[in-house]
Amino acid sequence: MTRIDTLCHIIDGNRILLKRAVRGISKGRWNAPGGKVEMDETPEESAVRETFEETGLGVKVLFYHGLLNFRTFGLDDIFISCHLFSTREFVGSPHDSEEGEVRWFNTDNLPWDEMWPDDRYWMQLMLDRKRFDADFWMDEDNRSITRHQITIR
Repeated sequence: MTRIDTLCHIIDGNRILLKRAVRGISKGRWNAPGGKVEMDETPEESAVRETFEETGLGVKVLFYHGLLNFRTFGLDDIFISCHLFSTREFVGSPHDSEEGEVRWFNTDNLPWDEMWPDDRYWMQLMLDRKRFDADFWMDEDNRSITRHQITIR
């Protein structure tokens, strides 16, 4: 069964807001706010809710980049399909939550070694406001990409 998630990158000039997860599959990694789409919501509604819950920021005018599909733990079945959004419009001041610490990073100095390995393949496309879909196959430990495919739309 495929899990449907969202990610919403908040961009402010040459900075991007990331959260270091304290639990789940992303524990210890810097990532965008996001999470599981609930049964009664759209992916966009999920991205808005998750971003507020994890950062305290209200986000507006989401840009939909596309779908990231992840085949994890060395398997061929899609484990997570993630709707990728970004925004440059938000209200409030970011703060840590029970989901983890949040911090602004310069886009030229991202903590790549503490992020998901797939981020290196698509982050610049996202920052350039491109629309794309991507498929990633991870090894058994989810530490490296064994194969990937990106389709720009």
